[in-house]
Amino acid sequence: MTDGLNTLKFLGLAARAGSVVSGFDQVTSSVRRGQAELLIIATDISRNTLSKLLDIGSKEGVKMPEAFSFGTQYELGRAIGKPDRALIAVTDKGFADKLSAMLQSMINKEDIH
Repeated sequence: MTDGLNTLKFLGLAARAGSVVSGFDQVTSSVRRGQAELLIIATDISRNTLSKLLDIGSKEGVKMPEAFSFGTQYELGRAIGKPDRALIAVTDKGFADKLSAMLQSMINKEDIH
């Protein structure tokens, strides 16, 4: 769980740097404008919200950024100093690349065990 905690802390750092948008409307707007570098989707996101997000890529033909399912809505919101959040978009490439590497590392460790 230490990796997960470090990832949440780094996500908070990105938020404090102004490199994160959250909430369905802000995230989808960021995706449509091509500003989202990485999406973090809460593990307990509702099917309806997830379906609406996926429709942006399939029905609207918008290129979706790399995405990871990570953390609960409570954990993601708390990490960025907000109420529960189901969706977070990281808009800075540097932060997005580092978070992607951290999340990928957690996935790879799970595969080993």
